Amino acid sequence: MNPSLDVIVIGAGVSGLSLACDLRRAGLTFVVLEKQDEPGGCAQSHTQDGFLFEKGPFNLLVRNPLFEDLLEDLKGTLEIVPPCPTAKKRELLLGGKREKVPSSLMEAIQTPILSWPQKLRVLAEPLLGQRPRNPDPTLGDIVRRRLGAGVADRVVSAIVAGVYGGDSDALSAQACFPLLWEIDQKSSSLMLGMIRHGFQSRGKPRRKWKGMVSFRGGLGSFCSALAGSFKESMRYRHEVVSIKQIQNGYQVQTHSPEREEVFQSKALVIAADLPAAQRLLCGWADNLAGQLSPIQSVSLAVVNVGFDPGSFPEPPEGFGFLVPKVDTETKILGILFASSVFPYQAPEGCHSLRIFVGGVRSAEWVALPEEELVQKALSELKKYLPFSKPPIAVSVSKWPDAVPQMTPGHVGRIQHLREDLEDYDGLFLAGNYLKGVSVNDCVVNGRETAIQVVEWFKSD
Repeated sequence: MNPSLDVIVIGAGVSGLSLACDLRRAGLTFVVLEKQDEPGGCAQSHTQDGFLFEKGPFNLLVRNPLFEDLLEDLKGTLEIVPPCPTAKKRELLLGGKREKVPSSLMEAIQTPILSWPQKLRVLAEPLLGQRPRNPDPTLGDIVRRRLGAGVADRVVSAIVAGVYGGDSDALSAQACFPLLWEIDQKSSSLMLGMIRHGFQSRGKPRRKWKGMVSFRGGLGSFCSALAGSFKESMRYRHEVVSIKQIQNGYQVQTHSPEREEVFQSKALVIAADLPAAQRLLCGWADNLAGQLSPIQSVSLAVVNVGFDPGSFPEPPEGFGFLVPKVDTETKILGILFASSVFPYQAPEGCHSLRIFVGGVRSAEWVALPEEELVQKALSELKKYLPFSKPPIAVSVSKWPDAVPQMTPGHVGRIQHLREDLEDYDGLFLAGNYLKGVSVNDCVVNGRETAIQVVEWFKSD
């Protein structure tokens, strides 16, 4: 048996890594157990034929001081890169045609994304005073009631599919978009409430890293830098076999290619994904596992493709396009123009794109053999962005049951989970199924959990 530790952390995804960084700063002894041979969970990058491909998330959206502080600590280790200005151009796919999302009042008036009756419905929103009738509505409920079906089905459904792989009419606004939910609950007008919030935010100190960023070495380099700051505490290829709650702590047995090991600690943090967390809790914390069972997850796949110069008559420019659910001609969720956003992700003159599929619209695609999935993805790409040469680099990443679907009642379920968690002294949970699936959400969740762990030791 290994020497007793203060904390065992199971899972080296973004939440677990962020948490472990703060445990190190607090001077606690710990080990991080990861079943894969590299850190990051879904946030991994790799190079192929000169292209930098992101296997999972594509970028970071900095929305919290806890995340900004972490980036500030890493700025001497990593080169943080903002997006190219052309990334401001974003598109939606409607009727098989790419349409630019308006970025000015004149473009909003002229856009074909909404019909004239739908535009007038948006303009009338401040006058209608559509107060909420449901304390836990879906995002689709809020937008349809406030701004009309046009915005809900033609705009918001695409955003939700791109972020969650889900259906905007099935996901809880309170859990997935809490700011929008709060404004809807408190304001007679959603538009005026958002404008008011924007003015109030102007008085706050400007954050250096606010907005979208990435790293010269990809998101994988971010996770490697975090893990590298406590490399002596990392244990890769260690799969957890069993967990026991013992007197004054926890005992965790692992299996690795080299040997079986047993670790013992005063506190335990399960920072694994949702399916793994449920499995790890079964048998000794069945009530906690039961609280997680109503939360469903969807699977996603990313097909990264790299093209030679001259492959496109019209080179891809902008961020890319998302697909709303009213466009039934395709099952893809969207295509991102990776090298247009971050040019260093492709050799000079070449083009890198990301085709993402799965979710509630095309779960069956994720189960396809890689060769067939690539053929289908390229066929869809050619419809909307014709190319004359085949790609010179292709990479497929599949993420089964990777994105939790936070349906109405989710916030209440998590509150009950936290109440039941108090019966297990020294046990903590962290992960993307708690408060959000973005990298920002996972960093914040990990660091907030670390604060709870440190406070627990102070009060113990």
